[in-house]
Amino acid sequence: MNDEGRGTIMKKIGFVVLHYLTYEETKHCIDSILALPTGDDQVGIVVVDNHSDNGSYERLKELPEHPHVHFVHNEANLGFANGMNVGYRYAREVLKSDVIALMNNDLTIPQRDFLHCLDKVVDRGFDVIGPDIIEPAHHDLHTNPLLPEASYPKAYLRFAVIRAFFTVMPKSVGYRIFDKFKRSTSTSTDMRTAESDTLALQEHENVQLHGACLILANRFVRDEVQCLDGRTFLYHEEDLLFQYCMRKLYRIIYTPTLRVDHESGASTDAALMMSVPRRSPT
Repeated sequence: MNDEGRGTIMKKIGFVVLHYLTYEETKHCIDSILALPTGDDQVGIVVVDNHSDNGSYERLKELPEHPHVHFVHNEANLGFANGMNVGYRYAREVLKSDVIALMNNDLTIPQRDFLHCLDKVVDRGFDVIGPDIIEPAHHDLHTNPLLPEASYPKAYLRFAVIRAFFTVMPKSVGYRIFDKFKRSTSTSTDMRTAESDTLALQEHENVQLHGACLILANRFVRDEVQCLDGRTFLYHEEDLLFQYCMRKLYRIIYTPTLRVDHESGASTDAALMMSVPRRSPT
């Protein structure tokens, strides 16, 4: 960490980065966090490898050792939710983090005062915090906050079917099925995202947040031993989290005072590419 900051942050902040297959994206994510200005040792990074089998995790381990970066390797692909749960527990129990940010590996943080703005939001007593998530490749599209699914039970059933295929079928089959499913539901996803582009302009409390970046603090970190519902594998974590937080009376906020950039779907796209048989050169 460099020391060009606006003062010392008061809380221990742990970033959990879930790595799967895509070395460059994960490295850029780590580098962007390490570049954030802070003058102390209050920030830690937990990189959780979700059983990558393409050598990318080994490449990450070869990076110059940094005292703030910790690596955890899963012996199987646990899916997004359970992979994040592993990192959350490490940040909470080993690093003793007060604030835990769950990060897709294809996120970067361009905002220089991110940590200090986050410190202020946490001081306001919020338990779950969502930043402005911007996709530069899609004309700076804003994808946070989300509207809940129109029919949550029906949507979750579809994802449960996809998870079952991943459990019992080879990767090449499972990812192709998921890709078709993703394409078939793109219309409803686009409608939810279009609404986010409008909502993103100002703060909103007790809204559903995009799962690419979820920041947990205060009562949530003190009380919860896991962060996401392990019944999911690929998507729908944010739907279940929103319902859970509403039942537990956790305070949720979306705030545009925090910003992250998102190269959406990098790990999933890489998995799809690896699953496609390649013809030998003739």
